[in-house]
Amino acid sequence: MKRILMPLFVLLVILGLGACLKPDPIETSIAVSVSLVDVLETVGYARDVDVHDDMIFVAASQAGVQIWQEQSSGAPTQVFSHHFSNNPALRILLEPNSRLLFSFDKSGGFHKTLNPELTAFDSVYTLHSIWIRLFEQGLFGSGANEDFIARAVNDSLVALYVIDRTSDDGLKQYFFNRRFNPSPAFQYWELNNVGSSTGGINLGLDLRDNLLAISHDELGIGLYRLDGVNLDTLSTMDTPGEALEVKFYDNYLLSANNWAGMGVFSLGSGDSTLTHMVDIEVSGWVKQISLWNDIAILSCGENGIFLVDLSDPENPRVDQAIEAGYTYRTFVANGMLYAATREGVKRYTIQSN
Repeated sequence: MKRILMPLFVLLVILGLGACLKPDPIETSIAVSVSLVDVLETVGYARDVDVHDDMIFVAASQAGVQIWQEQSSGAPTQVFSHHFSNNPALRILLEPNSRLLFSFDKSGGFHKTLNPELTAFDSVYTLHSIWIRLFEQGLFGSGANEDFIARAVNDSLVALYVIDRTSDDGLKQYFFNRRFNPSPAFQYWELNNVGSSTGGINLGLDLRDNLLAISHDELGIGLYRLDGVNLDTLSTMDTPGEALEVKFYDNYLLSANNWAGMGVFSLGSGDSTLTHMVDIEVSGWVKQISLWNDIAILSCGENGIFLVDLSDPENPRVDQAIEAGYTYRTFVANGMLYAATREGVKRYTIQSN
C-alpha cells in the first residue's frame, strides 16, 4: 500500500507546482492606434480617394467626382462635384504641381486643370470655353483602365502612366505639355500619347524614379525600367493568387494577391531582380495596398481593412483588423487614414503606440 501512495503523493506535488507556473506571455500588443473620426457621405459608393493638403478628392461612383475641404473645426465640407460622363466614377488622382485632376470610368479617362485653391475647375474653362474645347480635347486610356500614376517632369511637362486589362495594350504613357495661347491669352495642356506594351493583363502599377512595377493578374508581377519612353523588362515572378496591385516599400516590392494575401519580394542588387521572401494571409482578399511608416494598409473589400506590421519585412505580422465595411481603397495623409468605402469616405486617426 505504501508503494502505491508514495508515487501518488509525488504526482500530486508535481501537478501542484505546475499549476503555479505562469504560461509564456502571448504577444497581444499592436503597433498603431486607429480611431474613426467621421464619415463623408458621398451619396454614391466611394471608389477612390486622394488627399493633398486640406483637400480631399473622391471618385464617388454614380455621384461623380467630388472635392471636399478640411475645416479647422468640424467635419470636411463638400465644395465641388462633377460628372465627366454618365458612367460611375471609378478612380481619381491629382498631380499637385500642375493642378491636373485625372479620373476614369468605364468609358475612358478624363483630365481638367483645377484652380489654384483646388476647389473647382480653373477659370480658363469659363473665360475661354470655346477655345479650350478645341485645344484640350482627348480621352486617355480606354474603358478597360485599371490603374494610373502621374508625376510632373517639370513645370511644363506632366507624365501620366496608365495600364489596363487589355492583353495587347499594356502600359500607355501620356505626356501633357503646357501650351500658351497668345490671343486670347490663356494656358492649356496638350496631350500626347506614346505607347509601350508589357503584354498580358495589367491591373496595378507603382513607380519609383525610373523603376516601374506592374501586377499581371494570374501571371504574377513584373519589374521594369523606364528608359525614356522605352520599357525594359528586369524581372517577373509568379504569385500564389491573382496579383491585383503592387507597392514599393524600402528595398522590397509588395503584391496584393487577392485570396492569397500579400506577397513580399526583395529587390536585388541595382534594383534589377525580384526574390520572393514571404506571403502573409489575412482574413480577407487583398485588393489594394497603401503604406504608413512600417505599416501596410490592406483594403480587402467586404472584409474591411487589415494592418500588417512590416518593421521586419521578411517576417511580417498582422497587427489588427479594422471593421470599415466594404473598402475599395485607402490613402494616408496628414496623420489620417482615409478609406474609400460603400458608406462614403471614412476618416481615421492613425498613430504609433
